[in-house]
Amino acid sequence: MAFDEALRARLRAHLGAMDGIAEKPMVGGIGFMLRGNLLCGVMGPDLLVRLASRDFDRYLGEDGAGPMVMGGRSSRSWMLVPGTSVAGEPEMARWIGRATEFVGRMPAKPSK
Repeated sequence: MAFDEALRARLRAHLGAMDGIAEKPMVGGIGFMLRGNLLCGVMGPDLLVRLASRDFDRYLGEDGAGPMVMGGRSSRSWMLVPGTSVAGEPEMARWIGRATEFVGRMPAKPSK
């Protein structure tokens, strides 16, 4: 599956100053890891963000955000935000900030 290269470049620029970021291919897109934990990514035209499951209902529908569905299954920890909804820096920063708040508290995963 192709993904939005412009959104990928914007994410790279946004995350570039953060320590512990690595970019990796993932099924259907590209992922950005924070200390070994998937933080966010691009799937098709959309921004993928990892959030605390307790926040799922709170953010569902905001900016058109919906659950990520893969193989017919969805998770309350992953949301897809339409790329058009994060076209501006403030919107992208808000979603990435939410993901960073959650993933930043996770223990680092050892490098393989």
